[in-house]
Amino acid sequence: MTKKVLMLAAKANMIQQFNHRNIKILQNLGYEVHVATNMVDFGSMSAEENERFKQWMNGNKVVAHQVDFERRMGSLKGNIRSIRQLRQIFKENNFAFIHVHSPLGSILGRLVAKQFKVPTVYTAHGFHFFKGGPKSGWLVFYPLEWIFSFITDTLITINEEDYVLAKKHMHSKHIIRIYSNGVDVLNAKKVTQLEKNIKSKKFRENLCIPESAFVISSVGELSSRKNHKVVLESLNLLNENERKNVYYLIAGIGKEKNNLLKMAESYGFQNNLVLLGYQSDIHSLNFASDVSILPSLREGLGIAGLDAVVDGTWLLGTEVGGVTDYLIDGKNGEFINPENPVSIKNKIEKLLHFKPRVCWNQSLLNFDYSSVDSIILDIYESMNRENNEK
Repeated sequence: MTKKVLMLAAKANMIQQFNHRNIKILQNLGYEVHVATNMVDFGSMSAEENERFKQWMNGNKVVAHQVDFERRMGSLKGNIRSIRQLRQIFKENNFAFIHVHSPLGSILGRLVAKQFKVPTVYTAHGFHFFKGGPKSGWLVFYPLEWIFSFITDTLITINEEDYVLAKKHMHSKHIIRIYSNGVDVLNAKKVTQLEKNIKSKKFRENLCIPESAFVISSVGELSSRKNHKVVLESLNLLNENERKNVYYLIAGIGKEKNNLLKMAESYGFQNNLVLLGYQSDIHSLNFASDVSILPSLREGLGIAGLDAVVDGTWLLGTEVGGVTDYLIDGKNGEFINPENPVSIKNKIEKLLHFKPRVCWNQSLLNFDYSSVDSIILDIYESMNRENNEK
């Protein structure tokens, strides 16, 4: 009988961004991989990327199931519909275990898996409750995570803060920490400065940005949580001579696009704000940037910030979640207060006149694909052994 595993997330972008390699690991272990997600309302990626992802699944013999998960935590009616769709998928397939992601997907997936007595692996891509976070996160999400931890076989956390909290308060059989989904640290380290300069020049030329300009970049969904507006507020505080040579590039899509454009126009900065949309080549963007800014109010890890420091770009990042696991203040970047545009402006102003040298840190090797994949492989093999022992 063919062994089957279900990979589940509310939105397709969560599978596309974080689970290509996990799917291949499962297939190499002999599993037939199924994916259950919303491929119509697919989340924070472009429609073109969503189509490429569907083609990738088809080409790699991944069985795709459309589930009409709603946004955020969904409505009662919508969640009941999603549960019915999931139940039908479980009825038609005998899954050895499932691997769930995202708050809504993980909750509904675990509910149905419990009913069908299917073991569950859950990756928490950053708890919605954290030190210094809003009380609403602790009042709503902490009880949910605590309750559902009782029906979770393996809980995977992606930052140190979540891991410590989970070990203390959650009740999953196994609690494991990985270093994000991984980035290509080893190959990034091999890129020469000459190669970076060539890619930087080409990237700037394509956008008609002068070589002498000071380029700031951010990567992330155009949303209130990603908080790009605070960077615009900070840039507006620079004097006119400083600001005219500064360009702010944002890679991402989202509902805050028009608000950001209006803000820039009101500041007279519209010609120097470039919304790049969805970008697949983040490395060239990092090479073309004098500084990367991650001003998020909440981050599970902040893969964009990790990419920046691995690429050797100075990072101004929020002191939340996994950002503190790779940003070493004064060595590869500086921490910022995401609610204080004056302090951010002061840091930018300093960087305009002095470009610090980014120091390599050996701990970044923990984030390499090979390290992360090794841990995931151990988890899947452990699930396989437990199934065989039943």
